[in-house]
Amino acid sequence: MVGLIAAFSGCQPTHRNMEPIIVYTPPPYQIKELPSAFSPLTEEESRQDWAKELILGDAFAKELDLYRAITCYKRAIILIPSDSIERRLQLDYNIILSYYLGLKYQDAINTFEESELAYANPAFPAFNNLLIILQDCYQQTDQKDKADSLFEVIEKCSPETARDLTLFLHLKEGNIADAQEEICSHPLQENFQLSFDRYYAGAKSPSKARQLNAILPGAGYYYLGQKKSAVTSFVINALFTAAAYQFFHRGYFAAGLITTSLEAGWYLGGINGAGIEAEEYNTRLYEGVISEALVKCKMFPVLMFETAF
Repeated sequence: MVGLIAAFSGCQPTHRNMEPIIVYTPPPYQIKELPSAFSPLTEEESRQDWAKELILGDAFAKELDLYRAITCYKRAIILIPSDSIERRLQLDYNIILSYYLGLKYQDAINTFEESELAYANPAFPAFNNLLIILQDCYQQTDQKDKADSLFEVIEKCSPETARDLTLFLHLKEGNIADAQEEICSHPLQENFQLSFDRYYAGAKSPSKARQLNAILPGAGYYYLGQKKSAVTSFVINALFTAAAYQFFHRGYFAAGLITTSLEAGWYLGGINGAGIEAEEYNTRLYEGVISEALVKCKMFPVLMFETAF
């Protein structure tokens, strides 16, 4: 009885259990279109072996062949003279960027912390990109204190970037209430509000799914568009109910009780399962709608880059 009352209470979509997975890897053409933050190689530099590795690494990186790009950059670091400080920083940065694009966040962090880039200042040509990369890497690896420290630096250097990163994080983690509060003052408010409207228009109510499945086994799944699951749920419950009736009707009370308990398990499990499936449906819908908006509005950190290799 308590389960039925809970199933019938409320029919609005809920988001408490939402854990969306929102990831974006840019296609090669987007990386190719970005200019380098660093000065072109001089004629003398171009003749050096390390420069040839750098050029080759950049070519691989622009095709997102990141493993071979990193290999070339590391060979260049071995070959480059120790007094070529700016080019060494460029190579370290390219390795970090390659790891980041390959979603190897901890490798990017390790490279940064072991390099001279740990002492970089705003004069470094790719300083803004580096801050965005590191803040996201620390966020992705649950190093919250370091992520927060980097965010404070970003906020001082570029309040607009900090604002966008805050909104991105709320959207990425499915914090809808915080995200909607953030977009109220955002220049792209209309774009994101349209995305939320699309989400709410398509979202399903877990409570309604449970309610329908409580009334008629399988109806909750049908509400979610899962017709095969709906038929399976209905047939199994019908078979158990029919079997239990036959056992009791023929005097096999022990078998009837066992079958009834099994039917109760299937029935209650179906109610709970319909609610879980509704939550999963909402999560997948949210991922699609929000990912599309983040790409369109260039709100993924990688889309905030002004330069690349």
